[in-house]
Amino acid sequence: MFCPAVNRRRFARFVDLRKFVRFGLGLAMSGLAMGELKARDVLVQDTTQLASALKGARPGDVISMKSGDWKDVQIATTKGGEPGQPVVLRAELPGQVTLSGSSRLEINAPYVTIDGLLFQHGAISSGAVIQFNSHHGLVANTAIVDYNPAAFETNYYWVFFQGDNNVVDRCYFKGKANLEPLIGNALDGSRHNAVVHSYFKDIPYRDGNGREDIRVWGSGKMETRDDDGAYFLIQGNLFDHADGEGTEIISLKSNFNQVIENTILATRGCLNIRRGNHNTVAGNIILGQSIPGAEGLRMSGEHNTVRGNYVSHCGYGIRVSCGEFIDRALTADYHPDLKEHRGAAKGSKTQVLIPTYPQVKFLTLADNVLVGNADLDLEIGSDYKKHWPGSQQVLLPEECVFQNNRFVRPQGGVSVAGTAADGRTPLDGFKFLPNRYVGNVLSGGTCRFVAAAGGFAARDLPVGWNEAQELAAFKPLAPDDVGPAWIIARRRAGDLSLEGPAPADLASASVSEQKHKARKK
Repeated sequence: MFCPAVNRRRFARFVDLRKFVRFGLGLAMSGLAMGELKARDVLVQDTTQLASALKGARPGDVISMKSGDWKDVQIATTKGGEPGQPVVLRAELPGQVTLSGSSRLEINAPYVTIDGLLFQHGAISSGAVIQFNSHHGLVANTAIVDYNPAAFETNYYWVFFQGDNNVVDRCYFKGKANLEPLIGNALDGSRHNAVVHSYFKDIPYRDGNGREDIRVWGSGKMETRDDDGAYFLIQGNLFDHADGEGTEIISLKSNFNQVIENTILATRGCLNIRRGNHNTVAGNIILGQSIPGAEGLRMSGEHNTVRGNYVSHCGYGIRVSCGEFIDRALTADYHPDLKEHRGAAKGSKTQVLIPTYPQVKFLTLADNVLVGNADLDLEIGSDYKKHWPGSQQVLLPEECVFQNNRFVRPQGGVSVAGTAADGRTPLDGFKFLPNRYVGNVLSGGTCRFVAAAGGFAARDLPVGWNEAQELAAFKPLAPDDVGPAWIIARRRAGDLSLEGPAPADLASASVSEQKHKARKK
């Protein structure tokens, strides 16, 4: 598997977090306990017993919910564990506890492990189905299936991180069909969280901005800074027909995040560094399968690394965006993008001027392989002067390195294109430092960007070439590689009851969605 070369000190934090997942879950499931008080293993059969057990929980306790349907249960953990001795709340038998109706879960104490639950046949009205409000929490082997409200506009997350060092591991998410992202990370006070080895399946496409599968807010969203970030890890997940809003599948809006070794299969949208610095996108496999709306990679911001990814049969392959100039109005028609930012003081709000897209600087884009994409494999300076003069998206990428990428285009045509600066008034004062293009290869396509042409060598496709040869160097994830073990066991036994048809395709939109679209216009 691909191991990105990143700053060792930062990456060590993610390694420590993965150790926490393995070590914490192993201890939790074995029921081991240390210290003077012996841990208890308690089976609860109703909500009264559950509330009592949670209220009296102490480090190392294992609370098992009896198999069956638990309707309208508001689970809130208030007593936590200690390092190596989490409080565990689990299903008596994995997957045999169904939380339905208006059931939801809040983790309000540290070192709490949730294992083997199923949320199905229900919906909530706001907030999140699973909410982390503390630190060192772990939700593992848990599923949320078609947990949708009647109205598209009823907005809530399925998982929301508010706190540090929390992990979602080997979970299964199918069919989210309302507003808000499936998983979100809070803007403030939420660092070093992770989503790993999970399965995102059949998230239907619906027109509504803010329906990403994963959206990572944090430091770097509302300001340009390098001293803090979300430090979020997204690793080893499978996104399978997980369309959501159809624009962004994963959206990074913060600094110091890692998106590594995920597989995206036949899914509308792109993997996007929407804003933020020092992010790493590496070793991901995007197989668009030529479905409408499937795209590759987009990026904005500074000091980001995009390395060793495989993108095939999408619309565009890689877009390196232009940034917005916000220092002053270049024309009388400029309309700056003012965002409301909640301050640290309770209830305080300020208006912050931020670029719609930050300028791309010091990007490293290396060792990526793109095959058979319909549009450009690489566009440098996309969306230049988009919405001009109302928006001032005129800052071209600069001081970036494009190295050892290989673009395979059996159908021929233009593979690489870029934008040259408009030298007319009022843009004649802008000067941009050059990018570096080294050791890149084009097979079947051409480069029409003069500034980059010297860094791309043309190579014929070998006789007998096929795409399977290209993909053999990578290892796309399959359904049995991710998600809860109990769902994998059901699948192998022929039980696909949790993997049936997605919610109705909303091309025939409901009345509530038609109203939503009208308001957007």
